[in-house]
Amino acid sequence: MMSAFDDVRAASVPPPAGGARGLLRRVCTKNPFYVISAALFLGGLRVSFGDPSQAEQTWGVMSGLAGYTLLLAAAVWLLVRFGNVWDDVRTVLLLVVLMFLATSVTFDEVLILSPQRGHVCYLGGLLFAVAVSEGLLRGTRLRLPACFRVPYYLILSLFFLYPLALRRLADEPHGEAVLWGLFGFATAAGLVFLTLLPAARRGPDAVRDNGSPWNWPLYPWVLFGLLACAVPARAFLLCWSMHLLGAYGGLDRLVIGPYFLVPFGLALTVLLLEIGLASGRRGVVWAALAAPAGLVVLAGVGHRAEPLYQDFLSLFATRLGGSPLFLTRLATVGFYVYAALRRVPLAVEALTAALASLAFVGPETVRLTDHAVPQPLPLLAAAVLQLGLGLRRRNAARCLLGSALTAVAALALPDDVPYRGPIAFHLVLLAALAVGAAFDDLLARVLRGAALVGAVLVCLAVLFTRLNLSAVVPPWESYPLLVTIVLAVYGQALRHRPALAAAAVVLGGWLAESGWRCYLSLREIIAGLDYIAVSLALFVLALVISLGKSGALSRRRQKAPPVTG
Repeated sequence: MMSAFDDVRAASVPPPAGGARGLLRRVCTKNPFYVISAALFLGGLRVSFGDPSQAEQTWGVMSGLAGYTLLLAAAVWLLVRFGNVWDDVRTVLLLVVLMFLATSVTFDEVLILSPQRGHVCYLGGLLFAVAVSEGLLRGTRLRLPACFRVPYYLILSLFFLYPLALRRLADEPHGEAVLWGLFGFATAAGLVFLTLLPAARRGPDAVRDNGSPWNWPLYPWVLFGLLACAVPARAFLLCWSMHLLGAYGGLDRLVIGPYFLVPFGLALTVLLLEIGLASGRRGVVWAALAAPAGLVVLAGVGHRAEPLYQDFLSLFATRLGGSPLFLTRLATVGFYVYAALRRVPLAVEALTAALASLAFVGPETVRLTDHAVPQPLPLLAAAVLQLGLGLRRRNAARCLLGSALTAVAALALPDDVPYRGPIAFHLVLLAALAVGAAFDDLLARVLRGAALVGAVLVCLAVLFTRLNLSAVVPPWESYPLLVTIVLAVYGQALRHRPALAAAAVVLGGWLAESGWRCYLSLREIIAGLDYIAVSLALFVLALVISLGKSGALSRRRQKAPPVTG
């Protein structure tokens, strides 16, 4: 956090000259003593007042946290009003917020042992945090608009008040309600962070002339970055302190898993996308588009074999209709739909990839290494998306991709569906012909030629191979004739001579094969058919020779007289 602001330099008091100037500058820009002081103070409080069962210990911790927080707030006011040392102000302000967070996680055990005292600590801590925050903003004249201020107080309220709601469920540690309550903290945090969407969309204009030398997005987004980093830690501590398993508690008896953080991560991804769009920074937008892949990994790793963990994982899948990995992939599809509606570059491509990957994950798929039976519906949805965009934007590549996805969807049909392979092949063949007819660029011409070659080769294979193709191409006897008709109509409609030539080749092969089969059938009836056929062939040969001797053939081939002059 401190190094993130190293580029911010404010107008400070004139530094002395010489060696003292260099030393003072280093101390002012990289002053670690506030952080060290806060860490030592928190450690001292833990050692001095570590028994939550005694009321005086609780009030000692509360008083110490409040006193040190007020000391930090006073230091901020002094540094702003008299020192104008904004490099140190940023550190102390973040430490003040960290003290608020430390207060919100300190009294979990007190809340369990003495609910009334715990309620006083948490409610008092929240009021104290709000009062100090308002005092700092007014005393330092920092401007924090409502689009930032309201989410900030909502996040603080979540940290302080969520344990109070969870305490009502903690007496039944194996009940379903407390398990969902532990899971729900990160989800609730994600919903609260989404209240920052209006601020993210406003961009730098929201905090222009904010009363400090800090520019957007460093101010105030680093503050919310700090709060976001505290959410996973708070989720873990809630599962540690508010899940009362007695002697069965421990690190190996925690219900929390990495997938607990997926809803919160998805909310942060939406905010990151809006920040990138508002600032016009492509790197931020691309990071937002890539972030769902990390969420998928988060949902598919870290699963443990402990009975408590597995019980809630099974309950999660039963109640929500799918495993965390499956639901995370569904959520990524929804995110990319949102990004596409926001006209984010490459969002449609990412949506297509998300839909295609969803085909290989089922509701019962838990780990990344597990794969379900491919499902055709997600692939078909991706195909329809690409075909629609390809036709709308006159893009042959998208149409081809959509057609290929349609063929893959056909291959993903159940095993009891007949002719899956031929259906997929002919979908690709028809798609190539359709793209070749609809467009006239290089890709379309290549596809048109490849489709014609493929159609001819398949027909010749059907006609002249000894494979039992009746199970592959039904009905295979009339298949070449049907292809001939399709190619002839295609070539005539487009005035495409190669298509007409391909139709002629297929027709010639069909006539030759049909004639040969008829000959073989007649041969079984007429014993001397071979002799008769050879004699007729020789008769035709003799007749041709006679015509050649007479000069009739040469006269028909006579060339036109040469032109003179």
